[in-house]
Amino acid sequence: MANSKRKGTVAERELARIFTAAGVPSRRSVQYCGRAGDADIVCDHLDIHVEVKRTERFSLSDAIAQASADSGGKRWIIVHRSNGMPWMVIQTFDQWAADSASFREAKAKNAAAPQGGDDAPTA
Repeated sequence: MANSKRKGTVAERELARIFTAAGVPSRRSVQYCGRAGDADIVCDHLDIHVEVKRTERFSLSDAIAQASADSGGKRWIIVHRSNGMPWMVIQTFDQWAADSASFREAKAKNAAAPQGGDDAPTA
């Protein structure tokens, strides 16, 4: 596996754990289907296309173009981190305003949902 691909895989796993720890169980989508155009992270009860970028050479316009094209019309976020920096979330203002409420609702739904079981998502 190429170093950049491995770095991306590690980043996706890390971010899935962060979402899960924040109360929204999440997993890498490639575990299940991994088709081109799929979101990098799938979050329970959160209908947002998540694009993960873990790179030092970050092109905002390229990332926005990819997220917009791959999202299939859904709201999207780009989550980026470079070495030594925290994760940053990038999206349009209108999306941010809607998604802040969506995240709280998803967290509440997941808190109210029965825990465990064989089909419980894992990070």
